[in-house]
Amino acid sequence: MREAVASPQAGVMIRLAGMFSVEQDDTQLVGRLISGKARTLLALLTVERRRVVPIHRVEEVLWAGNPPKQPANNIATLVSRLRRILGHRAITGGRDGYRLGTTPAVRVDVDEAAALIAEAEGRLAADEPTVAGVAATRALVLLNSGSVLEGEPRAHWAEAAWREVSDQVRRARHVAAAAALQSAEPAVARRVAEAAVLADRFDEAAYRLLMRAHTAAGEPARALLLYERLRDALVNELGTDPAPETRALHLAILRERVPKSTSDPNTLRAPVPASRSMLVGRDAEMAHVARAWSAATAGQPAVLVVAGESGIGKSRLAAEAARHVMSTGGTVLQAACYEAERSLFLQPFVDALTPHVTRLAPPVLREIAGEQASVLATLVPNVARVLGSSPDERYPAEFGRSRVYQAVTAFLRGLAAQTPVLLVLDDLHNAGEPAVELLHYLARRAAPSRLLCIATICTEVSEEVFQSLDGVAQWLSLGALPPAAVTKLAAATGKDASAAEIFQRTRGHTLSVVETLRGQATDDSGVPESLRLAVLRRVRRVGEQIERLLRAAAVLGSTFDPLVLAALVDLTPNEVAYHCEQALTARLLVVSGRRYAFANELIRQALHVTTPEPTRRIHQRRASELLHGQDESLSAFTPFFGFDLKGT
Repeated sequence: MREAVASPQAGVMIRLAGMFSVEQDDTQLVGRLISGKARTLLALLTVERRRVVPIHRVEEVLWAGNPPKQPANNIATLVSRLRRILGHRAITGGRDGYRLGTTPAVRVDVDEAAALIAEAEGRLAADEPTVAGVAATRALVLLNSGSVLEGEPRAHWAEAAWREVSDQVRRARHVAAAAALQSAEPAVARRVAEAAVLADRFDEAAYRLLMRAHTAAGEPARALLLYERLRDALVNELGTDPAPETRALHLAILRERVPKSTSDPNTLRAPVPASRSMLVGRDAEMAHVARAWSAATAGQPAVLVVAGESGIGKSRLAAEAARHVMSTGGTVLQAACYEAERSLFLQPFVDALTPHVTRLAPPVLREIAGEQASVLATLVPNVARVLGSSPDERYPAEFGRSRVYQAVTAFLRGLAAQTPVLLVLDDLHNAGEPAVELLHYLARRAAPSRLLCIATICTEVSEEVFQSLDGVAQWLSLGALPPAAVTKLAAATGKDASAAEIFQRTRGHTLSVVETLRGQATDDSGVPESLRLAVLRRVRRVGEQIERLLRAAAVLGSTFDPLVLAALVDLTPNEVAYHCEQALTARLLVVSGRRYAFANELIRQALHVTTPEPTRRIHQRRASELLHGQDESLSAFTPFFGFDLKGT
C-alpha cells in the first residue's frame, strides 16, 4: 500500500504551541501519517529549526541512551518517510545531521507569530493601534496561551521552544493591551493585561498597562491597589522596589494626571518598521490601501475599486494588499471573476466563501451565519455540509436575491466580528450583474463591521461597473509606472543601462516593462510571446473593425495622422475618428497633438508582426503612395475640414 504524500504545492503548517500537530489543507497528519519516532524527530527539528541538528543529538533524543545497532540508518529511514509526506525539501541534510527546510511550503506557527508581533509593534509605533491590535491578537491565537507540545512530558530538548513561546506571548499581550488602550478599549486592555500579570506576577510592564486600563475605565482605586500588591511582592520576595516608570505612573494616578500615551520603553521593544510593500513604484497606491485597511480594522468598512487598463498591475496590487492584511493578522477571502462564468449566480462570492466555510468548526459557523445559515447554504452548499443541515430549498438562491444578499452580508459581518476581513474580487468586470449588485449592497449595509472589499476592474470594459458602484465605492486609479520605477526594475535584472529605452518603448505599462525585461534576459529583443498574446486579447475585445483599423495604423509608425489612416483604409474621416476614440477609451491609443499615437511601441509592434504578410504589404504599399506624392487621395478629404491637407 502506497503511503499518502502531501501535495508539493500545498502548504504544511507545523504547530509547536499547544498540542504538536502538522496540518496540510486542514488535514491533521500527526497520528494518521506521522507518529512514533518520526513524530519526535520532526518535533526536534522544528524546535531547533535554525540550525543543523547533529546525528548524535537526534540519537540521544530518540533513544535516550539505548540506540539501535545502526542509528544513522534508522534516522535516515525516518527522514525519508517524512520527506515523502511533507515534500523532499521539507528536511535538508544527510548523515552528518538534518535541519527543517527553509521553504515557504513548510510554515511554523511560532515563526508566523513572531512576524505578527513584530508587525504589531511596528504598527503601534506608527500610531496604527487598531491594526496593531489585530496582529497581536492573531499572534496570541497562534501561540495558544504559551504552552509547547501540550499533553506530553516536558522534555529537556524542548526548553528553548518553551522560552521562545513564553517571550512571544508576553510581547504579544503587551502590544495588544497597549493597542487597546490607544483605541479607547479599556475593557479589552484590562483582560489582556490581567492575563499577562497572571502569567508573570513580576511583569512590571504588564502591571503598568493594567493600571492604565483600570484608570481609563474610571477605576483609579483599583489601579492604586494593584500598585500596592506589586510593591509588596517585589519588596518581600525580591528585595527591590518598583521601577521608576511604575512609580511615576502611580504618582500620576494619585494626582489624576495620567498621560494619554501608552509609550513605555519597557513595555515595547525598539520600534520595528511595519512591513513595506514589495511592489516597485506603487508606494502611494499601497499607502491608500493601508489607510483603507486601518479604517476597516477600526470598524469603518469600505469598498475600494482598483481601476486601470489591462496589464497595468491591478491583480498584483490586490495580491500585495492581501499580503499586507495577512501580515497584520487579518482574514483574506479572495476569488477571480471569469467571463465564461458570468451566468453563474454570484460565483465569485461562492468561490471566495467556500474555502473558509469548510475550515470553520460547526459551532463557530453556526454562530457567524446565525439565522441566515439555511439561506446562505442555498448559495454555498458547504454550509449545510459543515452544519449537517439542509439548505432552504423553498427559495433557490437566484430567485431570492435580497435574501441571499442579506445572508452573505450577515456572514461577512459575523466573520469580521472575530477577525477583520479583506474580500478580494479580481476582474470584477467579468462578473455577472448580481455580483456587482451584492458589492453595492455590502458598500451600503456592511457597517458597522471590520470589512474591506477590494475589486479590480479594467477601465476599457467596465462602464456598467462604474455606473453601478459610483457614489458608494472608493476609487483607486492605477496608472503607468514612473521612470524611476522602471529603472529600479531594470537594475534588479542587471539591465539598468536599458532602462530609458525600456521606458520609451513601454511608457511605463507594467506588464510591458516586466515582459520586456524577461525577454532581454533571454536575449529576445522582439515582442515577447506572452505580451503579444496579451495585446491581441485587448485589441480583439474592442471589436473586429477597430482591430483592422489599428493593424493598418501600425504601418504608419508610432504616431499617425487619422486623415492619412482614413485614406489608407478607405473610410471617411468621421468613421476613423469614431473608431480611434473607441481605441482611445480602451487605452490602446493616446492623443499626441493633432495626431494619435499607440499607447506604447510594443502594442504597435505586436499588431505589426501578427498581421499576415500579404495584408501588411498591401497596407505598406498604400501608405507609401499616400505619403510620397500621391496627394489626390488626401485632397479628397479637404471639404471635410476646410483646409488643404497637403499643408498638414
